[in-house]
Amino acid sequence: MYPTGHYGVALLVSAPAAFVLGRRAGTLFSAFVLLTAVLPDVDTHVPGVRHHGVTHTLLFGVASGVVVGLFAAGLLVAYVRFAGPVRSSRLTARNAFEWAAAGAFLGVLSHVTADVLVVLPGTQPVSPFWPLFERKITVEAIPLGAPARNLALLVVGLGVHGLVYRLTGDGVES
Repeated sequence: MYPTGHYGVALLVSAPAAFVLGRRAGTLFSAFVLLTAVLPDVDTHVPGVRHHGVTHTLLFGVASGVVVGLFAAGLLVAYVRFAGPVRSSRLTARNAFEWAAAGAFLGVLSHVTADVLVVLPGTQPVSPFWPLFERKITVEAIPLGAPARNLALLVVGLGVHGLVYRLTGDGVES
């Protein structure tokens, strides 16, 4: 799948959270999910790690969520220690952890979902539930070499977010 397709699926996966969170927080959260949606392809830069292997699993999504969440909570704690309290009394290390962990997990989930939708020549289908079971899952809903369909996924994702933005107010932040 092309990056445009991955980003479109990430936008679709993050839309329900964006709706609940409201305009500002939802937009920020969706942007974070977009950034983390490329995490599974780190396997293309690590020698000895097979593409569509362990980084394309829900286990990797959970592990990424924990690591990214701990990093975010640690950054907040360090910021408070050196710069003083944050303006929002609702922003705690626990909230930072939960927000970042959920965003990273959804980013990985969206990537794995997108890769289930298409199989690239020369690569293996993904086993998203590894190590529980190694069954490879493919739907092949989007033919490879279809940049227009990948672009259509991005346009649909952006359209859904436009609708979410229009329907929501400030949500949780109010």
